Amino acid sequence: MIDLHTHTTYSDGTFNVKELLKEADKTGVTILSITDHDKVDAYIEMRKFNIRDYYSGKLVIGAEFSIAYEGKRMELLGYGFDIEKVKPWLEKMYDKKKLINENIIEFNEIYDICLEKGIKVTKGLKYNPEDYAVDTIYYDIIKYEENKKFFTEEEWNKIDVFWRKCSNNKDFILYWDFTKRTPSAKEVSDLIRKAGGKVFIAHIFKYQIDNHIAMLDSLLKDNIIDGVEVYYSLFSEKQIKYLEQYCKENNLLMSAGTDFHGLKKPERKIGIGYGNMNVKEDIVENWIKNLLL
Repeated sequence: MIDLHTHTTYSDGTFNVKELLKEADKTGVTILSITDHDKVDAYIEMRKFNIRDYYSGKLVIGAEFSIAYEGKRMELLGYGFDIEKVKPWLEKMYDKKKLINENIIEFNEIYDICLEKGIKVTKGLKYNPEDYAVDTIYYDIIKYEENKKFFTEEEWNKIDVFWRKCSNNKDFILYWDFTKRTPSAKEVSDLIRKAGGKVFIAHIFKYQIDNHIAMLDSLLKDNIIDGVEVYYSLFSEKQIKYLEQYCKENNLLMSAGTDFHGLKKPERKIGIGYGNMNVKEDIVENWIKNLLL
């Protein structure tokens, strides 16, 4: 089975690199990619030990890149790129001091929107600028029952939906323009391709937008993507079938990933997602063989 979408402690996963490799091996994942958010540090670390002591399968270099596209913050998955051509760009784009300053601005501006819209938040709410600003504000908002009137049940109960609405939906009460701090889809796509890699749109149906297919059409028309993450832990069978057909009709490559985060989301297992993914190698054999590590 394959899993081309996983995270370690270098981004927001709870398994370190060796633990993730061992977990993938134990589960029977035969082709693996570690796709930390805007980082390639896992692969730098792998140069310091014998990978075969932990994982017997095939590896493809990968990362999940934050992008801004049509006023929305989304993610592209890049595979098989030259790390040395991508790492300097990532280090400049996500310099720690710059990132912390941007986090503070994001937090303050969303906090001010809460006050402007009459959403109750704790006065002088403390924020660690190394954390996600939206997460801090979300968990404060839901402490106050009177805030429920501003949100749907799903927005109130699911932080992922709340966060995606903030970054994807201009009609959401707490929408914030992430394009102010996020590189464009074209810039990232060009970076990956110039470094010899392939570009995929990550989990298209996860974005809180009105028309996912129109978004795919735009990404294709603008020559942003080479493929689509067709198989994903949260997708329904109907959604997967639609994406399979879309890729066939538009000559796009297909990939699969669980978005494994370790103990942060323990019900989502590497390789099998919520228990039934188990995607076979033949899904990627037409494009991945020349990109393996």
